[in-house]
Amino acid sequence: MSRQPLLLWLPLMFALGKGTLFDFHVIPTRQSYQSGESLCRGLGYDGLAIISSPEMYRYALQLTKPLRTNDQTCGVYVGLRRNSVETHLMTWDDGSSFAEDTPWLVDISLYPQLDYGVLNRAGDLTLSSGTWGQYSLCGNHNNLPTEAQGITAVGQQPDSVSSSLSVIKVPSYMECVLLCGRDCRCRAAEFNSNLLTCMILSPGSYTGLKASGQSQTFVRNGYI
Repeated sequence: MSRQPLLLWLPLMFALGKGTLFDFHVIPTRQSYQSGESLCRGLGYDGLAIISSPEMYRYALQLTKPLRTNDQTCGVYVGLRRNSVETHLMTWDDGSSFAEDTPWLVDISLYPQLDYGVLNRAGDLTLSSGTWGQYSLCGNHNNLPTEAQGITAVGQQPDSVSSSLSVIKVPSYMECVLLCGRDCRCRAAEFNSNLLTCMILSPGSYTGLKASGQSQTFVRNGYI
């Protein structure tokens, strides 16, 4: 019989000086994408906010909820856009790709003419031409906080692993969890105490957990 996982909350980020985990700021007036980005930079931010991890996304939802729920016709611009004319790929403004389980409202391949990311009133990501007046969420792109929230499954390891993002030598389980927090694509991280390795897994790369006496697995909270 497999052991039941021991569930432990593991928040791994100290709050910033203002009592928030991420340095975001809402501009509550309607602007084009470029105007909102310019206003953010004028306030000392790097530009529009990156919400590439589930933790960033949940905080962005919380911060923008009053605007999104009180104005049924308007969304919030974020720092997500097509990165070049040649590739037409959507990337965050720090150059990172969006995660496979990012909560898109639309199939972005069907709208190649729309280049900019917007949080809609329900909190899903959708696309815009950038000319329509929307609210804006500002943020800093460098030295983003490393936060990962989830549960620890003691004596459990991922089952039916199809692929991994990386396998890295680490001295402890806590270091393994921190590695997961540094990679917005990570949804689980298994620490093997015999091998002193950390396996980082992306969304959909394993089917569940199974018993393993030498393993502890961190299962990160996903998007909601």
